[in-house]
Amino acid sequence: MTAPQAAVWQVLADFPNISVWNTGVKASHATSDATSGVGAKRHCDLAPVGTLEETIAEWDEGNRLVINIDSATKLPIERGVATFTLTEAATTIDYEYEPQGLVGKLLSPLLARQLGKGFAGFLVDLDAAANSSSEG
Repeated sequence: MTAPQAAVWQVLADFPNISVWNTGVKASHATSDATSGVGAKRHCDLAPVGTLEETIAEWDEGNRLVINIDSATKLPIERGVATFTLTEAATTIDYEYEPQGLVGKLLSPLLARQLGKGFAGFLVDLDAAANSSSEG
């Protein structure tokens, strides 16, 4: 990523509005009174199908964000965790997920490849949004 760390954080910290910049999310909105910090919740309608319910589990201002995927529909995922670590040198995403049922377990290798591609696209979108916000 080429965007400055502070600009990347600014985009990630606008938690309910991920659909504004992430091409993998058709629509998103807050589902809690809090829109940032630990405990903030959001709903995401994914492209092309599926939904996620997510909650911020950790919030280290400007440096680290951990998001729990509490539930998913139309995806073979029971739950998951995405950890964003920001430094001046890089922004990284680590993710873990629990497959849902037998189908999820059988599709796990395919799902892992698809999630890897999805997060690669996510980083491209995040970098573009952060660069745009740091220019404006």
